[in-house]
Amino acid sequence: MLGFAAKAGQLVTGSTAVEVALKKHRVYLVICATDLAARTVKKFNSLCQFHRIAFYNFSTRSELGQWIGIPERGVIGVVSKQFAGTIGRLLDDLREQENEKPLNETT
Repeated sequence: MLGFAAKAGQLVTGSTAVEVALKKHRVYLVICATDLAARTVKKFNSLCQFHRIAFYNFSTRSELGQWIGIPERGVIGVVSKQFAGTIGRLLDDLREQENEKPLNETT
């Protein structure tokens, strides 16, 4: 779904671009890679809470970049309300599936 949003031009990528778009109220969902510095994740989480935007800490920089067809990207903002809703539901479903796995099951 991130790939479709990228091809449709409905993403902003990179910390500076996402931060600017957040402050201009142009972003509906933010994804930060899990391998970013804790300070960066905390900063975007706080910005999203302040602006009441959905925030997810998911995947790695290389995987996020691969899904949207560019080199490593640590922060992605979704500027389409429809894509943000769909991607948010998919990420929520993935989070629920991870929580339901038995303790002895491997990934």
